[in-house]
Amino acid sequence: MAADVQAKLTYLQWQPSYAHIRPYRIGQFVTRRRRQKERDKTTNLVFHEADHAETIRDIRGLAQDSFHLDINGFVYLQCPPPALTKPWDYSDSLKVRSLFLPECEAILKREVQGADEVMIFDWKIRKKKSAKERRTRNPNLQSFAKQVHIDTLLTRDKIGTPMMERIRNHLPEESHHLLAGRVRLINLWRPISGPIHDHPLAVCDGRTLDPSKVIETDMILGNYNGTLLYPQYDPSGSSQWYFMSGQDVEDVLLFKGFDSNENSVKYAPHTSFVPGNAPETSCPRVSVEVRALVFSHPEQ
Repeated sequence: MAADVQAKLTYLQWQPSYAHIRPYRIGQFVTRRRRQKERDKTTNLVFHEADHAETIRDIRGLAQDSFHLDINGFVYLQCPPPALTKPWDYSDSLKVRSLFLPECEAILKREVQGADEVMIFDWKIRKKKSAKERRTRNPNLQSFAKQVHIDTLLTRDKIGTPMMERIRNHLPEESHHLLAGRVRLINLWRPISGPIHDHPLAVCDGRTLDPSKVIETDMILGNYNGTLLYPQYDPSGSSQWYFMSGQDVEDVLLFKGFDSNENSVKYAPHTSFVPGNAPETSCPRVSVEVRALVFSHPEQ
């Protein structure tokens, strides 16, 4: 049964210092030899929980075929369960690359209109990490993302490099051909164990987002960097949020982080959240997300 929920989401809060110091976060340092005083300030991002709870509509109570990647920036799909069915299967990166990622590529080619070529460049498991897992530096294992955000592409380019130029530098041999058509960055998100009641994912209808409220920030991770986008809280309540109650392994969510087509919604902000009516669960959330560049060849 569909059930809309109320939740207070967490947003980046504008600071007067951002007017002269660009917002940034340093995920890890390039070298461990830096002096401690140089390591102290890893971010100037300040987050806050919204003053009021927002309504997050349950997609199960709506006509799912009324949502579209181009119009809303996201879509839910029904797909067969993945070949890797146990959370521990995903600790074997070889299995993930040989079995799971090809399934994801097939879903994107089948479900994304005009997807001629798909290049998966990142994947992550999201779960509540144990103390041992927190001590282990595994880039493919991360905790839940708890702030409203829009994902990015990390490259070795200088800070502030535009997305299309990053892709051009990332794929020097293929870029002339691939960038002549449409380019999209699409996330594929699905549970590994379900149904999910613990920290489900909320996604915002991109049409309802005020682009003037989006703050560009620099994300620095070792030798890589990117431009992460953080929407600010809109007290007018115009942003429309959705989730899928009891999302299970057959329920796949696709949402955009970039689109070169100016006539389409560019992105869909998202975040994990705690529903106000969240039940006690013996099945904590374990999910997997894949990020891919999706290319459409130019029309002849």
